[in-house]
Amino acid sequence: MKRRPLPLNALRAFEVAGRLESFTKASHELNVTQGAVSRQVQHLEEVLGRQLFERHHRSLRLTRAGRNLLEALTPAFDAIEDAVAKVEDRADDTHLSVSAPLTFSMRWIVPRLGRFQMEYPDFQVQLGTYNDDLASVDFNEVDIAIRFADHGNEQLVHEFLTGERLLPVCHPDLAKQLKTPEDLAGVTLLHCSAQREDWRIWLEGTGIKGVDGTKGPVFATLDMAMEAAASGFGVVVSDPAMIGEYVVTNRLTVPFDLPVDSPYAYSLCYPRGRLERRKVKAFRDWLMSEIKLETARRKLTQKDAR
Repeated sequence: MKRRPLPLNALRAFEVAGRLESFTKASHELNVTQGAVSRQVQHLEEVLGRQLFERHHRSLRLTRAGRNLLEALTPAFDAIEDAVAKVEDRADDTHLSVSAPLTFSMRWIVPRLGRFQMEYPDFQVQLGTYNDDLASVDFNEVDIAIRFADHGNEQLVHEFLTGERLLPVCHPDLAKQLKTPEDLAGVTLLHCSAQREDWRIWLEGTGIKGVDGTKGPVFATLDMAMEAAASGFGVVVSDPAMIGEYVVTNRLTVPFDLPVDSPYAYSLCYPRGRLERRKVKAFRDWLMSEIKLETARRKLTQKDAR
């Protein structure tokens, strides 16, 4: 059966623009100008006789026709990419690119990564980090990603990894000065720019009054804020899972054991069909196994504490 001629370049431009919800971001991924992306999408709309985007001053919004088309195109392009990869003799079949938040990478993945390497010595992991939780991930360059507070994307698979439990932490010398949680009003509260809500969440969750959770210096990363706390500069809110090394070396401690569960969580994200790649499935299965071990360890620790 003869196939109908399709405007493949225009379809590709639309798929990227729709997935990223931006002509500008699409132009960066496709290495063309923003105007070129816009013209391709406009050409596709003319061919189809349908409007695919609602164009606003500073944003794009898919129409119903656009959403329907995008839902079909993204897995189709993924399938094409996977098919090409299977027939190519690709040198990067053993190169696994992972993207994750900086502090989660340093405090959680890196200490355990040796176990993955021992189990899969033929895979070469490239671990990239980011600080902006709202930044999109280019899955043409990244095999699999760990996201925090991700709002979801229908074109991606999102698997829950672990929640976040919040506690104030500080240097042991400073902790001795804090007799009650209300004493936090008299010390410096430290913040991470990507997680400015942590103090508000913890204060509201514990019901503590008289402490202004908006004041205090802001650091680019949680790791920087924890280093500042470890130097005695102030108190930061963090997940206990991220401070193990600091506790062992007696640089950080928990002054008040009043944990509050954050409404945000870490999730594992990847395009649909990506688990067909052996390296991606191996990393996904290994990470899920490590999460289960850590969850079991935490429950045992909590049980012993009671």
